[in-house]
Amino acid sequence: MQKEGIQELPWIERHKNAQKLVSTVLALRRIYVYTSDEIVRIVGERYRKIRKRKPGLYGKKELELKRLEVVFNVVYSRLREIARLPRLEEMSDFHRALVENFVGISYENSLRRVRRTLKLIREFWNEYKLLVLSAQDSREASRYRREGSGRILSVVRRLKRDLEVLRKVHQELLHTHIISEGLPVVVVAGIPSSGKSTLVRHLSTAKPEVAPYPFTTKNIIVGKTRHEGIEFYVVDTPGILERPLLQQNEIERKALAAISSLPDIILYLFDPSDERVQDIDEQIALLRDIYDNIVRKRDIGLIIAFNKTDIANISDALTRVSESIQDILVSKHTCIDQIIPISALTGKNIESLIRVIHLCLQRITPWLFIDNA
Repeated sequence: MQKEGIQELPWIERHKNAQKLVSTVLALRRIYVYTSDEIVRIVGERYRKIRKRKPGLYGKKELELKRLEVVFNVVYSRLREIARLPRLEEMSDFHRALVENFVGISYENSLRRVRRTLKLIREFWNEYKLLVLSAQDSREASRYRREGSGRILSVVRRLKRDLEVLRKVHQELLHTHIISEGLPVVVVAGIPSSGKSTLVRHLSTAKPEVAPYPFTTKNIIVGKTRHEGIEFYVVDTPGILERPLLQQNEIERKALAAISSLPDIILYLFDPSDERVQDIDEQIALLRDIYDNIVRKRDIGLIIAFNKTDIANISDALTRVSESIQDILVSKHTCIDQIIPISALTGKNIESLIRVIHLCLQRITPWLFIDNA
């Protein structure tokens, strides 16, 4: 247990978070989230296979009890599997941020309702099992079976929207790459079509899709880079437009989840080209939002680069941006007090950028360099 007043070492905190990333994904891989329609269909398939084996009232009661038991067992086992989904507090910072930006509190509410339903279904089973066994005739046994089965299936149908939410989250998290080794994380951020994916291809093992239209990157893509004996992750994120949070789409919210929870360093990429999706002033505003709300609050590093120098005359834009963000460039969080001009497409100045990242990591994560000293 951490003693009061003693701050946990950064690498220990990151290691714990990395372990949560791994355990969450491993748990998700063992779980299948059924829809309500799938559960009802499986009940029907199993139900139709049951046959009466003994004559008389005893045989009828046995038949109705087996039918009710099939309904209970199928529903209970499927919902119990879904109820094993992790709560938000059991997830890593990244997964929690992703879920909160993706569906909000409805995930926790839906998971809670599934777990409550398990208790209710067991109560139905215990109640109607006794009613079927104590029935005075075959018609009464059949009526209790239909009533009990109907109540169990009714609560399953009422979970329809909750199961859809949980299934959506489950599939989304399974598509998320695991960052599991506790290595430093460099997240590339910027507006759509600024060249983030092309840069990540140059910097790491990741092979994101590259195309000349906005929002090509729809998921978080992780690659690994090694420079002078030190390994670190490079994360490609979907582009973010400078606009209010409520107007941001699902893809942008994924990017925010990664930017707000993963990085040791944010590499912000300006697009000064004529084909840019948003103008320079809006890109400056986005940078300021990221700096004020993420870099300073999380006390992480920041590197700023101008991309597409092979097709854009960046001289005037570079001067204007440098002057307008001078306070950011000279802050303690910015790894170098100047903007780095690069071309992700041609590879121009990429080696210089990697050296800056390496030097920045030495300052931010010095414990990684002890064995290499």
